[in-house]
Amino acid sequence: MRIAEFDRVLVLENAMQCFRTKGYAGTTMQELVAAIGLHPGSIYAAFGSKRGLLLAAVDHYVCQKRTRRRQILDQSSPLAGLEAYLNLVVEDTLSGACLVTRMLMEMSERDAELAERMQQICQELEQDIYQALERAVARQELLQPSDITTLTAYLLVVIQGIITFAQCSKDKALLREVVPCAIRALRKV
Repeated sequence: MRIAEFDRVLVLENAMQCFRTKGYAGTTMQELVAAIGLHPGSIYAAFGSKRGLLLAAVDHYVCQKRTRRRQILDQSSPLAGLEAYLNLVVEDTLSGACLVTRMLMEMSERDAELAERMQQICQELEQDIYQALERAVARQELLQPSDITTLTAYLLVVIQGIITFAQCSKDKALLREVVPCAIRALRKV
């Protein structure tokens, strides 16, 4: 049997968009076939199953997000990096649902392996935010005294709030105004 040749990145991008839009259960194999251009047999040969395709799409999505997040957070002013990252979250959220959040909400009770993977992804985000806040403390950009653990939780709540609120309201201007409010709450006066 010949293995189908395909552009893996393009397939994962298209699968990722399907799962972001309709979720795992809401995305049919027929929709995946139409979106990614592979026949079911090729999907099974390359990814093992629809779930295997989901896991590969999630990994692809997370790798993209992680790379962009770390590039944005790596600024001379850690607070400027955090503000830029929050603005990115707003823009990304307005372009579609967060795949990680969607899978956490839809699958975590039914799929322990996927739930654990999603938790690891969230912990990695938490570590990146924590490290940015540590750098902000070192540069004396934060209010004093600063409890970095609490501030990290605060920013994670802001991020999830943006992601959730965007599903209820597409008021871009309002969502964009949340970011400076969150940063003002951190900034040293």
